[in-house]
Amino acid sequence: MKLSDITEKTQLVKDFVAQLKKATKQAIPIVEVGKVARVSGASARPVNLVLENGQTVKLFLRVVSAKNDNNKDFERFDIFRIDINGKAQPLSGDYDNSYRPAFDASVNALGNMLRTGQAAFDKKRAKQKIRKPRTGPAPKNKTQQLNEMLNDAADFDKTIDIKTKEKEGLELQLTNLTSQP
Repeated sequence: MKLSDITEKTQLVKDFVAQLKKATKQAIPIVEVGKVARVSGASARPVNLVLENGQTVKLFLRVVSAKNDNNKDFERFDIFRIDINGKAQPLSGDYDNSYRPAFDASVNALGNMLRTGQAAFDKKRAKQKIRKPRTGPAPKNKTQQLNEMLNDAADFDKTIDIKTKEKEGLELQLTNLTSQP
């Protein structure tokens, strides 16, 4: 079992998404598995979940060794960190899907936290100003813009004159070549 085995179809991820949908009463249209990274001193694979209202949940999964009832070692995936809207949340509860009642209760508590924080999230989002990214130099006043356009127009006129003269010269050469026997 490796971190690269984690996909949207991994049982732990599927169970978490299904239970979170129930708990928040919202769809989760985007489930995206990120690249393996080092998080809090452990190798982990992030799984980004985007809820329909815009909130995000990021799960960090790692591989841990455990013992089964027969005292034999086996590996499983473990959720060891959860970020909600970019902020790490303290883990309270059991996020191991081998015992469903505890797992469901933990995810329901997380879903409840998302639902109660929705109003604050919407309010904060509404206050954010959408800024258009700058792609060039600082904006100029109208006079500077007009002067720049007039200069550009003059440059284009010069280029058109030069290209027209080149075209006439080439046409003259062509007629000379075609008129020769």
